[in-house]
Parts: sequence; structure tokens; C-alpha cells
Amino acid sequence: MNFPRIVKSKELLDNVITKVRKIKDFQKNELAHKYISAYQIAITDRLKSINDKLPDYDIKSEYYQMMFKNICAKTTMDKYKNHINSTITIVNKISEQYKRLLMRMQGRRNSKYDKDKFVRIKKEYIGRVSSVIKNLDHTFNKLKDLEKEFARIASPDFNLRTIVLVGLPNAGKTTVLTKITEATPEINSYAFTTKALNIGYFKRRQDIYQVIDTPGLLHLEFKEMNAIEKQAIAAIKTLGDLVVFLYNPNLDEKEQKTMLENLRENNPEKEIIVSSGYDKNHLMKGEKNISIKEIIENYPIEKKDKKSRWG
Repeated sequence: MNFPRIVKSKELLDNVITKVRKIKDFQKNELAHKYISAYQIAITDRLKSINDKLPDYDIKSEYYQMMFKNICAKTTMDKYKNHINSTITIVNKISEQYKRLLMRMQGRRNSKYDKDKFVRIKKEYIGRVSSVIKNLDHTFNKLKDLEKEFARIASPDFNLRTIVLVGLPNAGKTTVLTKITEATPEINSYAFTTKALNIGYFKRRQDIYQVIDTPGLLHLEFKEMNAIEKQAIAAIKTLGDLVVFLYNPNLDEKEQKTMLENLRENNPEKEIIVSSGYDKNHLMKGEKNISIKEIIENYPIEKKDKKSRWG
């Protein structure tokens, strides 16, 4: 998803000063109030742009709501947004005060004293606004920490029939994704390689299917999961028309059975089937094991009603 580019106050102020200095006419004392207007607009527009691009937790998509909350609580994001908004209000208030002051001085602009005073007041204005903007650095630092996490949120196609691959870490989900689609995510022999949803597609006759590879699940309780694991739960609940539990015979079978039972118990409305990236001799006992080939060639994948996803 798109997330605003977050910079420190110094870079923001330097960019604003560079932009305003290019407006040569506003350097004249008789237009000093317009110089302040230009400075005011440049700063507030930049701050508004940041706020407008921050995640909207009221979005109708249940998928994005879950993904946002997994990374940062809505109350915390609201606090950051409110800090930026209150800063915009303060900048506007200071700017209007100094514009009125400079306009009152224009009648005396021919004296040497007044010319020096124009320069001093503009510098004073910039100093006060700079101090206000610098108070945002704590919020900017927090948003900078979140920037990469929000950037990892995948953008699925909600109109396609969707298969979600789930399982323990190192179960082989990403390998299966690369075999049945043209996706080329990172694959390693160690667990937790997948830190975000990977998406691929395959075609069955005239229809295109979406396949989502999810991070490995370790914890049974949602509250105990980290933000990476919770992405898998969000995909199951909001995207999966069919959920495929990838069984790996090289991993603990009891642990995998417990995870599978837990997923079924917490997602009774979802069809969850078992498959393996290994040969037919490596099956999960007590389960109807369906091969990956059968899934992509013949398995009926019903398109579910997406109303709950969009509100």
C-alpha cells in the first residue's frame, strides 16, 4: 500500500525554504506578507499530504482494517494524525499574526529602520514556525518505524477466486506458490523467510485464480501472535475462498494437527483442506489429503460473498 514518505523536521523545513526562495518577488519588503503566505502554504500542504496518505482505519475493506490494526492500533495512529493536525493549526495561527503585523508596517516601508525590521520579523516568524515543526520529530520517528511495516501490506485482487496457503514455518508454502504460479518470492531453507503475504496467479481454463502464501503460524491464540503471523489470519478470514493447509512430513505431525484443528475451530465458515508439497506417501493421517495438482486442475473453488469484506 501507499504510505507517505516521512522525513525529519530539518529536511522538511529545508525543502520549504528552498521552494519559497525561488519566488523572487516575495523577497521584497512590501510583499513580505506574501512571503509568509507562501511559507505557510508550503508547510501546511506538506503536512496535509502526510496526513491524507496515512492509513484510513475506517476503510470498508475488512482485509485492510485487520492488516492496519495488526501493525498499529487505531488510537495510536489517531494520536499521530492529531499531532500533525494541531501543528497545522498552530502554523496557520502564527502565520496570520505575522501577516497582519507586516501589512500594518507597509505604510512605513521607506525608512531604513523599517526595512531592517521587515527582515527581523521574517526571521522571527521562520524561527517560531521551525520550533513548532521540530516538535513533530517524535511523531515522525514513530511513523518512520511504521513505514516499512505498512509498505509490506500486499494488495490482493478482491474480485478473483482466492486460495490461501497456510501452515507452520518452513512447511513449504512459498515453494508451492512458485510451482503453481509465476510468483518469485524469496525462498530459504530456514523458517520465517516469509514476513509478508506473497501473491501469485494461475489460470484454469478461462478463469484466473489468486494464490496467497502466508507467513508461518506458531501460536494458537491470536493475542499471542506477532504482527507477521497475524497477516496469515487476516488472509484466511478476509480473502480465502479456499484455505489449503500445507502439511510437511518433516515437521512435527502432532503440532501440525493441533494447528489445523485450531484453524478449523476458529474459521468454521471456511473450507480448509490438507495438501502437501511432497509425494503421496507423505500424507497427514486421518485427513483427506488432496494433491496440489488436483487443486489447481479440478478442485471446486466457490467464490464466496464478499459483502462482509467491504462493509
